[in-house]
Amino acid sequence: MKKLMVLVMVLSFASVCFGQGANITVKVLPAELFELMAEADSAHEAKDYDLTMELLQKALELDKMNDEILWKISRGYFDFADRKPNDMEYKKPFLYKGREFADRALALNNESAGAHKWYAIHHGQIGEAEGTEQKIKNSYGMRDHTLLAIKYDPDDDANYHVMGRWHYALADLSWLERKIAGMIYATPPTASFEEALEFFKKANSLDPKDIRNMLYIGYCHDELGDEDMAAEWFKKAINADAETDSEMSLQAEAKEALDDL
Repeated sequence: MKKLMVLVMVLSFASVCFGQGANITVKVLPAELFELMAEADSAHEAKDYDLTMELLQKALELDKMNDEILWKISRGYFDFADRKPNDMEYKKPFLYKGREFADRALALNNESAGAHKWYAIHHGQIGEAEGTEQKIKNSYGMRDHTLLAIKYDPDDDANYHVMGRWHYALADLSWLERKIAGMIYATPPTASFEEALEFFKKANSLDPKDIRNMLYIGYCHDELGDEDMAAEWFKKAINADAETDSEMSLQAEAKEALDDL
Protein backbone atom coordinates (compact mmCIF):
# COMPACT_ATOMS: atom_id res chain seq x y z
CA MET A 1 0.00 0.00 0.00
CA LYS A 2 2.81 2.42 0.92
CA LYS A 3 4.59 1.83 -2.38
CA LEU A 4 1.32 2.36 -4.27
CA MET A 5 0.72 5.66 -2.46
CA VAL A 6 4.26 6.79 -3.25
CA LEU A 7 3.78 5.89 -6.91
CA VAL A 8 0.56 7.90 -7.05
CA MET A 9 2.38 10.89 -5.50
CA VAL A 10 5.16 10.48 -8.04
CA LEU A 11 2.73 10.46 -10.93
CA SER A 12 0.82 13.42 -9.51
CA PHE A 13 3.62 15.72 -8.40
CA ALA A 14 7.00 14.64 -9.77
CA SER A 15 6.33 14.64 -13.51
CA VAL A 16 8.44 17.06 -15.51
CA CYS A 17 7.16 17.95 -18.98
CA PHE A 18 9.30 19.06 -21.90
CA GLY A 19 8.08 20.41 -25.23
CA GLN A 20 4.87 22.06 -26.35
CA GLY A 21 1.45 21.02 -27.55
CA ALA A 22 1.18 17.34 -28.42
CA ASN A 23 4.95 16.81 -28.37
CA ILE A 24 5.28 16.15 -24.64
CA THR A 25 7.69 13.78 -22.98
CA VAL A 26 7.02 12.94 -19.35
CA LYS A 27 9.83 11.99 -17.00
CA VAL A 28 8.65 10.19 -13.86
CA LEU A 29 10.84 9.63 -10.82
CA PRO A 30 11.00 5.97 -9.69
CA ALA A 31 9.44 5.42 -6.27
CA GLU A 32 12.78 4.66 -4.58
CA LEU A 33 14.36 7.84 -5.94
CA PHE A 34 11.32 9.90 -4.95
CA GLU A 35 11.55 8.58 -1.39
CA LEU A 36 15.28 9.33 -1.17
CA MET A 37 14.74 12.91 -2.36
CA ALA A 38 11.92 13.43 0.13
CA GLU A 39 14.08 12.09 2.97
CA ALA A 40 16.97 14.31 1.88
CA ASP A 41 14.72 17.38 1.91
CA SER A 42 13.52 16.50 5.43
CA ALA A 43 17.10 16.00 6.63
CA HIS A 44 18.14 19.35 5.17
CA GLU A 45 15.20 21.09 6.80
CA ALA A 46 16.38 19.58 10.10
CA LYS A 47 19.91 20.88 9.35
CA ASP A 48 21.35 17.34 9.35
CA TYR A 49 23.71 18.05 6.48
CA ASP A 50 25.71 14.83 6.70
CA LEU A 51 22.57 12.73 6.34
CA THR A 52 21.33 15.01 3.56
CA MET A 53 24.48 14.43 1.53
CA GLU A 54 24.43 10.69 2.19
CA LEU A 55 20.86 10.45 0.87
CA LEU A 56 21.59 12.64 -2.15
CA GLN A 57 24.63 10.52 -3.07
CA LYS A 58 22.41 7.43 -2.99
CA ALA A 59 19.88 9.24 -5.19
CA LEU A 60 22.66 10.17 -7.62
CA GLU A 61 23.57 6.49 -7.98
CA LEU A 62 20.02 5.89 -9.22
CA ASP A 63 19.93 8.86 -11.60
CA LYS A 64 23.18 10.54 -12.62
CA MET A 65 21.40 12.84 -15.08
CA ASN A 66 19.07 14.54 -12.59
CA ASP A 67 19.81 18.26 -12.34
CA GLU A 68 17.89 18.64 -9.06
CA ILE A 69 20.03 16.03 -7.33
CA LEU A 70 23.17 17.69 -8.67
CA TRP A 71 22.31 21.22 -7.49
CA LYS A 72 21.24 19.92 -4.08
CA ILE A 73 24.62 18.19 -3.75
CA SER A 74 26.18 21.54 -4.70
CA ARG A 75 24.18 23.14 -1.89
CA GLY A 76 25.39 20.39 0.44
CA TYR A 77 29.02 21.29 -0.21
CA PHE A 78 28.22 24.87 0.75
CA ASP A 79 26.60 23.62 3.98
CA PHE A 80 29.84 21.80 4.77
CA ALA A 81 31.96 24.86 3.90
CA ASP A 82 29.74 27.07 6.04
CA ARG A 83 30.63 25.15 9.19
CA LYS A 84 33.73 27.33 9.36
CA PRO A 85 32.59 30.50 7.56
CA ASN A 86 35.76 32.47 8.30
CA ASP A 87 38.29 29.73 7.50
CA MET A 88 38.88 29.99 3.77
CA GLU A 89 41.47 27.21 3.61
CA TYR A 90 38.94 24.84 5.18
CA LYS A 91 36.20 26.03 2.82
CA LYS A 92 38.05 25.93 -0.51
CA PRO A 93 37.78 22.18 -1.30
CA PHE A 94 34.03 22.28 -0.64
CA LEU A 95 33.58 25.39 -2.78
CA TYR A 96 35.33 23.85 -5.78
CA LYS A 97 33.26 20.66 -5.50
CA GLY A 98 30.09 22.69 -5.06
CA ARG A 99 30.73 24.73 -8.21
CA GLU A 100 31.51 21.55 -10.14
CA PHE A 101 28.16 19.99 -9.23
CA ALA A 102 26.25 23.20 -10.00
CA ASP A 103 27.98 23.33 -13.39
CA ARG A 104 26.94 19.74 -14.08
CA ALA A 105 23.35 20.62 -13.19
CA LEU A 106 23.40 23.60 -15.55
CA ALA A 107 24.70 21.42 -18.37
CA LEU A 108 21.50 19.38 -17.99
CA ASN A 109 19.08 22.24 -17.34
CA ASN A 110 20.10 25.83 -17.98
CA GLU A 111 16.78 27.05 -16.56
CA SER A 112 17.36 25.54 -13.12
CA ALA A 113 17.11 28.30 -10.52
CA GLY A 114 18.86 26.13 -7.93
CA ALA A 115 21.78 25.39 -10.22
CA HIS A 116 22.26 29.07 -11.12
CA LYS A 117 21.98 30.08 -7.46
CA TRP A 118 24.57 27.64 -6.15
CA TYR A 119 26.93 28.20 -9.07
CA ALA A 120 26.85 31.92 -8.27
CA ILE A 121 27.45 31.38 -4.56
CA HIS A 122 30.40 29.02 -5.02
CA HIS A 123 31.84 31.06 -7.90
CA GLY A 124 31.76 34.25 -5.82
CA GLN A 125 33.36 32.65 -2.80
CA ILE A 126 36.05 31.02 -4.93
CA GLY A 127 36.89 34.51 -6.20
CA GLU A 128 37.22 35.67 -2.60
CA ALA A 129 39.50 32.71 -1.86
CA GLU A 130 41.78 33.24 -4.86
CA GLY A 131 42.49 36.93 -4.31
CA THR A 132 41.54 40.37 -5.58
CA GLU A 133 42.03 39.80 -9.31
CA GLN A 134 40.02 36.57 -9.35
CA LYS A 135 37.37 38.10 -7.10
CA ILE A 136 36.81 40.84 -9.68
CA LYS A 137 36.92 38.42 -12.63
CA ASN A 138 34.35 36.15 -10.96
CA SER A 139 32.07 39.05 -10.09
CA TYR A 140 30.38 39.19 -13.50
CA GLY A 141 29.66 35.46 -13.50
CA MET A 142 28.32 35.64 -9.96
CA ARG A 143 26.01 38.52 -10.89
CA ASP A 144 24.74 36.94 -14.11
CA HIS A 145 23.97 33.56 -12.54
CA THR A 146 22.23 35.20 -9.59
CA LEU A 147 20.03 37.30 -11.85
CA LEU A 148 19.06 34.12 -13.71
CA ALA A 149 18.29 32.43 -10.40
CA ILE A 150 15.98 35.35 -9.55
CA LYS A 151 14.37 35.11 -13.00
CA TYR A 152 13.56 31.42 -12.59
CA ASP A 153 12.67 31.62 -8.88
CA PRO A 154 11.71 35.15 -7.80
CA ASP A 155 10.47 33.96 -4.39
CA ASP A 156 13.79 32.61 -3.09
CA ASP A 157 15.12 35.05 -0.50
CA ALA A 158 18.67 33.70 -0.79
CA ASN A 159 18.97 34.91 -4.39
CA TYR A 160 18.33 38.50 -3.29
CA HIS A 161 20.83 38.10 -0.44
CA VAL A 162 23.48 36.98 -2.92
CA MET A 163 22.79 40.01 -5.14
CA GLY A 164 23.04 42.18 -2.04
CA ARG A 165 26.42 40.65 -1.25
CA TRP A 166 27.53 41.26 -4.84
CA HIS A 167 26.69 44.97 -4.59
CA TYR A 168 28.15 45.26 -1.10
CA ALA A 169 31.46 43.61 -2.01
CA LEU A 170 32.00 45.75 -5.11
CA ALA A 171 30.90 48.96 -3.39
CA ASP A 172 33.44 48.17 -0.67
CA LEU A 173 36.44 47.79 -3.02
CA SER A 174 39.54 49.63 -1.91
CA TRP A 175 41.31 52.18 -4.12
CA LEU A 176 43.87 49.52 -5.13
CA GLU A 177 41.18 46.99 -5.93
CA ARG A 178 39.42 49.52 -8.14
CA LYS A 179 42.71 50.12 -9.99
CA ILE A 180 43.02 46.36 -10.54
CA ALA A 181 39.41 46.22 -11.76
CA GLY A 182 40.19 49.00 -14.24
CA MET A 183 43.11 46.96 -15.61
CA ILE A 184 40.96 43.83 -15.99
CA TYR A 185 37.90 45.45 -17.56
CA ALA A 186 37.50 48.49 -19.76
CA THR A 187 34.24 49.05 -17.87
CA PRO A 188 34.55 47.63 -14.36
CA PRO A 189 31.36 46.42 -12.65
CA THR A 190 29.57 49.14 -10.69
CA ALA A 191 27.61 48.71 -7.48
CA SER A 192 26.48 50.69 -4.45
CA PHE A 193 25.59 50.26 -0.79
CA GLU A 194 22.13 51.70 -1.57
CA GLU A 195 21.47 48.92 -4.08
CA ALA A 196 22.89 46.33 -1.71
CA LEU A 197 20.52 47.54 1.02
CA GLU A 198 17.48 47.17 -1.25
CA PHE A 199 18.40 43.59 -2.08
CA PHE A 200 18.98 42.70 1.58
CA LYS A 201 15.65 44.30 2.53
CA LYS A 202 13.90 42.26 -0.16
CA ALA A 203 15.55 39.09 1.15
CA ASN A 204 14.52 40.00 4.69
CA SER A 205 10.92 40.54 3.60
CA LEU A 206 10.87 36.99 2.21
CA ASP A 207 12.62 35.45 5.23
CA PRO A 208 12.56 37.72 8.31
CA LYS A 209 14.36 35.10 10.43
CA ASP A 210 17.57 34.89 8.40
CA ILE A 211 20.38 36.37 10.49
CA ARG A 212 22.55 37.01 7.41
CA ASN A 213 20.06 39.55 6.10
CA MET A 214 19.83 41.34 9.46
CA LEU A 215 23.61 41.57 9.72
CA TYR A 216 24.11 42.96 6.22
CA ILE A 217 21.23 45.42 6.49
CA GLY A 218 23.11 46.70 9.53
CA TYR A 219 26.38 46.87 7.60
CA CYS A 220 24.72 48.82 4.77
CA HIS A 221 23.20 51.37 7.15
CA ASP A 222 26.61 51.78 8.78
CA GLU A 223 28.28 52.37 5.40
CA LEU A 224 25.57 54.91 4.54
CA GLY A 225 26.21 56.82 7.78
CA ASP A 226 23.06 55.84 9.71
CA GLU A 227 24.50 54.39 12.91
CA ASP A 228 21.15 54.30 14.73
CA MET A 229 19.58 52.05 12.09
CA ALA A 230 22.76 50.00 11.90
CA ALA A 231 22.63 49.42 15.66
CA GLU A 232 18.95 48.43 15.45
CA TRP A 233 19.67 45.74 12.87
CA PHE A 234 22.79 44.45 14.59
CA LYS A 235 20.70 44.03 17.75
CA LYS A 236 18.06 42.14 15.77
CA ALA A 237 20.75 39.78 14.52
CA ILE A 238 22.16 39.29 18.02
CA ASN A 239 18.73 38.55 19.51
CA ALA A 240 17.56 36.20 16.74
CA ASP A 241 17.30 32.44 17.29
CA ALA A 242 20.58 30.78 16.26
CA GLU A 243 20.63 27.02 15.62
CA THR A 244 23.90 26.38 13.82
CA ASP A 245 27.58 27.23 14.31
CA SER A 246 27.35 29.48 11.26
CA GLU A 247 24.42 31.43 12.73
CA MET A 248 26.22 31.83 16.04
CA SER A 249 29.27 33.09 14.16
CA LEU A 250 27.06 35.67 12.44
CA GLN A 251 25.75 36.81 15.82
CA ALA A 252 29.30 37.20 17.11
CA GLU A 253 30.06 39.28 14.00
CA ALA A 254 26.98 41.44 14.67
CA LYS A 255 28.05 42.00 18.29
CA GLU A 256 31.53 43.05 17.18
CA ALA A 257 30.03 45.42 14.59
CA LEU A 258 27.70 46.91 17.21
CA ASP A 259 30.59 47.47 19.60
CA ASP A 260 32.53 49.22 16.84
CA LEU A 261 29.83 51.80 16.08
